Amino acid sequence: MKINITTFKNLKTFGFVMFLFMLTLTACSSDSDTKDNNDDDPNEDLIKESYFNAASLISYQKVPCTLEDGSEGECYQLEFSSNPVDNGPFCPTTINEIGGLGFYDGATNPGFQVIKESLFTAMEADGFDIVDNNGNINIDDFTNPPDPGGYSFCLQAVPNNNLQLTFLIPVEPILASSNNNIETVELIGVTIDGVPINGDPPSVANGPVLGVGNIPAIDPCGGHHDPAGYYHMHFVAESINQVLESNGINDVSCTLVNQVSNSKLIGFAKDGFPIYAYEIEPSGLDECGGITANTSDYPNGVYHYVASNTDAPNVPKCLKGVAAINSFSFQ
Repeated sequence: MKINITTFKNLKTFGFVMFLFMLTLTACSSDSDTKDNNDDDPNEDLIKESYFNAASLISYQKVPCTLEDGSEGECYQLEFSSNPVDNGPFCPTTINEIGGLGFYDGATNPGFQVIKESLFTAMEADGFDIVDNNGNINIDDFTNPPDPGGYSFCLQAVPNNNLQLTFLIPVEPILASSNNNIETVELIGVTIDGVPINGDPPSVANGPVLGVGNIPAIDPCGGHHDPAGYYHMHFVAESINQVLESNGINDVSCTLVNQVSNSKLIGFAKDGFPIYAYEIEPSGLDECGGITANTSDYPNGVYHYVASNTDAPNVPKCLKGVAAINSFSFQ
């Protein structure tokens, strides 16, 4: 085949154009691959600083830590201001008023209920002297030593807004050899606002001082103050109104926290897995209320705990992973 000089020049130009075209395709492919790899990057932070409320987050960093199984690892160290909540209601001052929420485990009318006359009447019937002769409620705010007279109290601690809360959460969640069944008031995790999430509140009938029925008052959003003064949760507030409805409670409702629409990341368990609230609970939850599924924050899927819309409390009953030693502290 004879190729004249014009044909040669045209072929040369065509080859150069094809070279540029292929180079562009390679660059685009490289960018796309990089994006995909970043989406699936196992080293990407599971718990990102941007997930938390910047108004309460003091610091976010990674530090060496020791886990409860004895292994050494790396943890997120999250420091928050305590941000107490003053609104309540917590304990009513008289038997004719309506307070917050409580868990009663005495013989008469036990269960999750509003702190009001029916509860105090039941406690009095069970021998717990919590109402005086004028219908006033005995209230203990932990500012004075316990009363030695055998009286029972509605517990309402005084808030302290000068505390700093610190959480240690494993960077890479590790499954434990068996589930950690959450004990009474045991730390479960932390909300995105930096509020501790705890297990069941203390027993009334079988509390630290037998024969004295002290009942902790919880506000309608599911939290209250520790005797030390920091606010903590016994419920996931974003779905508590569904829990109240499910338990036949209509005297109070949570108005300070927006109730979940669709789903929402509300915090992280101390083992490193996320906790979500769902408007409609997904099916297929495991015994800890967990599931592996895609979420808006984790589009490639993540194991996470789901707050119950019916159980009281509605926090996880157990955790799958290993927590850090001294996972929570305050000063």
